[in-house]
Amino acid sequence: MFDNTLAFCRALPAVTTEMKWDNELRFFVGEKLFAMLSMNEPHRISFKCIPAQFHKLIGTPGIVPAPHLARYHWVQLNQDDTLPSSELENLLQKAYDLVFGSLPENEQQYIRSHEASA
Repeated sequence: MFDNTLAFCRALPAVTTEMKWDNELRFFVGEKLFAMLSMNEPHRISFKCIPAQFHKLIGTPGIVPAPHLARYHWVQLNQDDTLPSSELENLLQKAYDLVFGSLPENEQQYIRSHEASA
């Protein structure tokens, strides 16, 4: 499941990555972070969500408020198989969309135009 999650995040439009801290791969759209994936086992996954989703998710076993980022409505899955892959991909897509939607309009247009020509 780890490889699928990694490939899914990398395949989203205009995503860039950066390795940081304790072997954690960070995923950005524009210059804004939307998800993080621990490269070491257990493969913890953290991502941004909307407030209503945040409160629902942290009530799920194996999902906790993300350390240092919970106040921004980030959750952390304690391992990559906490949720079915289709549900995880849906949540990661929503995290991406949420962050993409917060980018300045000219940056969104730039990303859309470059993805359309790719």
